Amino acid sequence: MDEILLVGRSDKKAINDSMAFSIQSADSVSNMAHRLRARANKIQELNAKNSSLWRMLHDSQQETRLDMLQISNENILEDQERLMARLKRRRSLSPKTSRS
Repeated sequence: MDEILLVGRSDKKAINDSMAFSIQSADSVSNMAHRLRARANKIQELNAKNSSLWRMLHDSQQETRLDMLQISNENILEDQERLMARLKRRRSLSPKTSRS
């Protein structure tokens, strides 16, 4: 492609055009490198946020499980207290056996 563009030009003009094409190419490559670097940084940032969100979700689930265990534990203690109260009532209502 460069040959087609440069045919019929003077050596000086061909060299200047060739250098201009080289500079434009270098500029395009540099621009693409900057874009890729910016995109890579954005991906790294999003990965860090994603990891943070996963940790927060895991911590939240752990807290939910702990809350559920606490509620379950409280329910068990309440049930135990009710059963103990019933047992005491039954003992007080049942006839006392005499010992010989």
